[in-house]
Amino acid sequence: MKAFSNFHPVVIFIYFIAVFSVSMFIQNPVYLFISMTGSFLFLCVLNTIKTTIISFLKYIPFTVLITILNPLFSHNGATPLFFINDNAFTLEALIYGSVLALMILCVIFWFKCFNIIFNSEKILFLFGKISPKISLIFSMALHFIPNFSKYFNEVLSVQKKMKSNSKLKLYINCFSAVITHSFETSVDTADSMSARGHSTGKVTNFGRFRFKTNDFILLISIITLIILTYIAIVADNTKVVYYPVIIFSNSGISAFISYISFAVLCFLPGIYEIKEDLKWKYSISKI
Repeated sequence: MKAFSNFHPVVIFIYFIAVFSVSMFIQNPVYLFISMTGSFLFLCVLNTIKTTIISFLKYIPFTVLITILNPLFSHNGATPLFFINDNAFTLEALIYGSVLALMILCVIFWFKCFNIIFNSEKILFLFGKISPKISLIFSMALHFIPNFSKYFNEVLSVQKKMKSNSKLKLYINCFSAVITHSFETSVDTADSMSARGHSTGKVTNFGRFRFKTNDFILLISIITLIILTYIAIVADNTKVVYYPVIIFSNSGISAFISYISFAVLCFLPGIYEIKEDLKWKYSISKI
């Protein structure tokens, strides 16, 4: 069930922009932990808990790699843990690397949610009038990525049943087959669009979306929460300095309100999905 996707595309887009603006640019671990938890809950509701956990576990080696690589290349920090070729492996660089890894993981998980909620129809509705070609390319790209992954897994499952000398050769053959299939599909799509008269006349747009009272309430809620979140950020009340020593600014009530506001913002879609799901199950039980 994807009840959150029933809101107006403009409201949903503003919501994701608000969440991304904090998750991508604010290097405060409290915000990032809240963002990660909110995106994880949202993805659990959109998919399944098992699928989300498996997806999360797949990214653990990636996050560990980023965490370790940062102190190997950045030797700033006042607390050396050990030395490699006279270069310090510092605690501050290690913590900063873990924060960067968490930030990237947050963005990935929110993009997964965005890809499920924000389909190509909504993209064309939002940007079709502004730039029809760019919106079409972007919507096709969002559609292409999951299809590419799905077809790759199908080819891989078939190839595994055949004898192969090595895993490298197996994956090369699968990748080659998928790329060939993608090119052929692209040519077929281009021919189909050309036959239907694409780009030969004036571009028209159709939208079945209407701005309702619930959309207005959600929009006001998002704007209010993100303003409350950014008040402390702009005032540097939640600023974190990692070099040369870690300094964590936490200016009382202002920072607390900012954290709570961002938490409500991040957990809002997940809670709404759970509420609608329970409402639906209750309605079914009454039949």
